[in-house]
Amino acid sequence: MLLQVLMPIPTTFRHCLACEALSGDVVGNVARAEMVEEYPTEFLEEFDRLMRWINELTFRFGPALQVRVVDPQSPEGLWKCLRYGVRRYPTFLLPGGRKVVGWDWEALEGALREMAEGRDAGCRTQGAG
Repeated sequence: MLLQVLMPIPTTFRHCLACEALSGDVVGNVARAEMVEEYPTEFLEEFDRLMRWINELTFRFGPALQVRVVDPQSPEGLWKCLRYGVRRYPTFLLPGGRKVVGWDWEALEGALREMAEGRDAGCRTQGAG
């Protein structure tokens, strides 16, 4: 079960691996920390909230759930926003074209539970025949 999440994510500049190895990554760590601190507090809090939700969902649904976060500012994210008519974040895209918009935990968990139960029932039916 693949859950795709469209939401802006904090990005940081990274040096190439060779440059980071030569500098001991001290310079890179300081620069990345400064970049993250420049984001508005609300933005970072929403991203933290999303990470907590993802952790909880992966705990509840186990390895059957795969989560992929897509930044709408990326080419892939822009395409998905246009394709699925996304105007608010976060938007959770589920298989079959179903989507949950906004911070509605009950709707998201319910949709995932329905999908998991439907998938489990389908597997049992195939095994029975």
